[in-house]
Amino acid sequence: MLQWFKKHPEFLRRESNALANDSNYKELFQYRDNLFISHGNIVVRANGLHRFPILVLYSDATPYRLPMIFPLERQLSQEEIVNLSKLQLSEALENIKSFTKFYYNLRHQNSSGELCTLEREDLDKPINIYGISTILQRVTDWHIGHITGEYPPDSEDVNFIAHFNHISSNLKFFYSEQFLDLSLTEGDCYANLFKFIPQDPIFTENKYIYFGCFIDGKKNGIFTQIDVDLTRFGIKDIKTSLDLYSKNSTVEGFLKDKILLKASWFHINSEPAPFGTIEELITIIGNGEYQHGLIRLSQSIHNFKSLDEYFYLGLRFPNRKGIYEFQLFKVLKKELSEGYVIEQTDNTQKIKEIFDCYNKIEAIQSEKLTEESFHQRNSKRADYDILKDASINIFGVGALGSEIADCTTKAGIGDIMLVDNQVMHAHNSVRHLAGMEYIGIPKVIAVWQILNSHNPFIKISPFTGDLYQLDPENLKDDSITICSIADDNVEGFINQQLVLSNKPAFYVRALRGGKTARIFRVIPEKDACFHCLSLYRNENEYFIEIPEDAEYPTLKNECNNPIRPASAADLKLIASIASRFIIEHLQSGESENNHWVWSTDTIDGTVINSNSIYSQYIPPHKDCVYCNYKQKIQVTISEDCISFMQDLIRENPTIETGGVMAGIKDEKGNIVITHVSGPGPKAVMSSTKFEKDIEFCQNFLDEIYQNSNQTTTYVGEWHSHPSTNNHPSETDVKSLTEIAIEKNYLTDCPVMIIFSNQGNPSCTLHPADTPYYFSDLEMK
Repeated sequence: MLQWFKKHPEFLRRESNALANDSNYKELFQYRDNLFISHGNIVVRANGLHRFPILVLYSDATPYRLPMIFPLERQLSQEEIVNLSKLQLSEALENIKSFTKFYYNLRHQNSSGELCTLEREDLDKPINIYGISTILQRVTDWHIGHITGEYPPDSEDVNFIAHFNHISSNLKFFYSEQFLDLSLTEGDCYANLFKFIPQDPIFTENKYIYFGCFIDGKKNGIFTQIDVDLTRFGIKDIKTSLDLYSKNSTVEGFLKDKILLKASWFHINSEPAPFGTIEELITIIGNGEYQHGLIRLSQSIHNFKSLDEYFYLGLRFPNRKGIYEFQLFKVLKKELSEGYVIEQTDNTQKIKEIFDCYNKIEAIQSEKLTEESFHQRNSKRADYDILKDASINIFGVGALGSEIADCTTKAGIGDIMLVDNQVMHAHNSVRHLAGMEYIGIPKVIAVWQILNSHNPFIKISPFTGDLYQLDPENLKDDSITICSIADDNVEGFINQQLVLSNKPAFYVRALRGGKTARIFRVIPEKDACFHCLSLYRNENEYFIEIPEDAEYPTLKNECNNPIRPASAADLKLIASIASRFIIEHLQSGESENNHWVWSTDTIDGTVINSNSIYSQYIPPHKDCVYCNYKQKIQVTISEDCISFMQDLIRENPTIETGGVMAGIKDEKGNIVITHVSGPGPKAVMSSTKFEKDIEFCQNFLDEIYQNSNQTTTYVGEWHSHPSTNNHPSETDVKSLTEIAIEKNYLTDCPVMIIFSNQGNPSCTLHPADTPYYFSDLEMK
């Protein structure tokens, strides 16, 4: 590499002169070989004259990187400076550590010993190249603090751990909001192994990443056992936090094997300064009083049976911005020390002797990982407050579907179902989200594992089922389906099932070798469905025909599974575009358009231009067997009937109630509801279930039928939901669909009225063999 001073000779001359003549710095030696180094003393004139030796080192990134400043234990000889200048940067930094002076209790010094001199505050501002005089003034101000005790302020956003001189290189710890429960003051905490990275040619040591799974402690001075479900952490034989208390041998084994990490922890009143000795740590635990800290430790140390090589200890405190943090430390024993066995827990002198055997403290990189903080970087373009309540189903997790799954997972969509029946092959990995390590594993399992590692805060459900066996009842209410199968027969069946169950969907295809993509949305009753598009295609209307590119023929090397060629880069882009439409739909509602074509080509004979997205709206086709509904029926109901049902709901809005409805059809086929029943004495009613008293309801209908000269008959069902949702669930839809085709019911289009727990009704009609639809409820 060409040394920086050959590319910037003028900057070198300015820096060299400034170092030799700066009033805050008395230079002793300046030498340039492979590195440019200056050595001298910072001169402080405060309460007398003071000299502090420092080393100034310029890296190959000069002038874009600031010169590196190291405070020293002593002055160096000219020979030492000459030898340092001949080294490579990494070698020099390793040598400098041996004579660097570490100020363990101060900020502005990194674990390498280098001082933090200037901080860039705005990434959008142009590059600033600072001269050495500006930097030496900052270094002087920092050294003045050694005399006056007043140091330059640093940013409130600087991490607490950043200025520790010993930071663990092989441990990382994440903690959740649970670790910031201020009702707890001290106790134990556990973390489970989230990822293990073994030593290899790249990583020179084993690395362990832990996720905090449980914390307990004292409440109002009394220790409280807390029962928390731990099943989501997947710790074998540990289902709840009570298992951590009761299964001692299992827990000890996990601790020994590093599957679990355990630490005692303490709440302290304010953020401590960086520290380096066990005495300082004990004083911090005592909120400034060493003896009090020793007492707190002695009350928790009973968990140690003997003097271990190291132990973990956590501190919780409010940082300088008033935000609470949890910081974990590893405390290591001196190389030569005798072990102790603790006989009693109130012997503070014995505890002191034990802790005197420890002399090194490593700060562990600790990061708060909550739903809010995890999704913060997505900002409003992917609004987690909205998306966390959304549900999607991804049909097909191949090259395109897996990337869509990844995008929507990272966006924070709260509930994702994956459906595919294919397994990973070696050739899949060239453009699939999953790599060759997943060969032979079902694609949904591979993608599920990857997505879980990308976002631990959402629910992901994998299913290896055949989409020809699709039952819409298994799809979550209000969910949206994304299909990227690119098989007309499969997608035709999916379209039929989803439209008839009134479920919206997005279909995504890569065309022309990935140079073009078609994305279309199907909202039943509003949009053209998959079958509508085939009808428009035959009529050469609305549908934009995208001709295949002869240079990119469909690959037919798999039995009954043709493959459309496309590079991973194109598929990622198409998946990103589709995911953007889906996220916008979930956040902002239905857009005016429902059909999009993106292309890098201008396609002759079409309106498609290169590097653009063409948008259009396509209405349902008049001849579509799924979208061309019968004339919609109008439903009218008396106010007395509505009041009767609302009164029943008010009796207990936390459970479901309901009954049957009777009425007449007028000459236009519209329904007038004249009578409604209650649930009946043998009805089953709970917060999640309603089953009417069949005998009671049948007698109710028979009596009305007889008393009306056989003109008033059964017309439908009603029930309530113990929430603000008054839309039919899949179970509701299936039930009414069965009624529509059941010969014993004298209707082929039953009505369903559903009330929210506030008594607000919705009305849907469920004609046989066609999709159900909502209808306005007229009062009379």
